[in-house]
Amino acid sequence: MKVEITKYTRRAGEKVTYMDVIICLDGVKPYDLTDDEWEVVQPFVDKIVRGTATFGNTTYGDSRYTLEKKSNWEAGIFAESENYYIRFSFERVNLYRKPDSKHIACVGDFYGNPMDVYIDPKERFCISIGCGIIKYNLCEPFEEYAYDKITPQWIEVGREGEDEWCDHIDEVTEDYIAVSFKEKDTMKFDINTLEPME
Repeated sequence: MKVEITKYTRRAGEKVTYMDVIICLDGVKPYDLTDDEWEVVQPFVDKIVRGTATFGNTTYGDSRYTLEKKSNWEAGIFAESENYYIRFSFERVNLYRKPDSKHIACVGDFYGNPMDVYIDPKERFCISIGCGIIKYNLCEPFEEYAYDKITPQWIEVGREGEDEWCDHIDEVTEDYIAVSFKEKDTMKFDINTLEPME
């Protein structure tokens, strides 16, 4: 069960209202809420998880909270495994830990938004596609993805020079990933190197 908690905060002396969207999984306190905030929103979360409500509103200090039951798609969760889930935020692909929804790292960033994402069932890596392909290794220390950086944390292909506009991930095996493209046929890439396969 996913409960989306939208937190609106207006800081003293400012005219701007800040908005944070936090996901609560199965009634577990989200990492990004303080214990005091959780004490205020938990009764609403409990009602939504039990099915006696579908939404709720409350306030605490300078913040207002709106809570609503969400499906994976509505909550922006595009892939999940036993211990992780991935959400898109604008052009970024973000990895979160279960069950407390702690943000671990940005694992990809795409011009024109990501199109598809995959988490390996053994949680060794995740793959995101859009303008090119990024394979991010799920191991500590989790580095924030950055353009033009060489690191053992990730490899990428089709992201410089002639951009490769990917459409969706067709298949992932122990040996390869098959990706559909907008302008050409499906291609297979070596799962370890992302080198194109014949």
